[in-house]
Amino acid sequence: MIFAFVEDGTISVLADDDAARREFEPIDVESNAVVFYAEDGTWLEPRFTEPNRRSLFGLMLHQGRFELVPRPDAKADEVDSVQVALAGASHVDPNPHFDTVEAITRHIDGYRRERQ
Repeated sequence: MIFAFVEDGTISVLADDDAARREFEPIDVESNAVVFYAEDGTWLEPRFTEPNRRSLFGLMLHQGRFELVPRPDAKADEVDSVQVALAGASHVDPNPHFDTVEAITRHIDGYRRERQ
């Protein structure tokens, strides 16, 4: 399961990387308009296997392709922690797992407690 935090305060709950690629345009991922975290709160760094390319004086955009790579060692200057991202979230897109930001927070906290 992947949590996608969108800059407007929305959290989308996605099944996997493929769902993330279907749901979000690579240009938005590249500009950090959406940030991904794993079920345990680990940042998932987008790595572009095919970069976004602009042509015709920047007017044409060819969307690239990305994969999400777990980065448990991420530093605060690279990305917000999942706790900071959760604090900035305002609502959750409809999904079969979670109704509220608080429910996602409890899930991630519980997941982390189990792993300790």
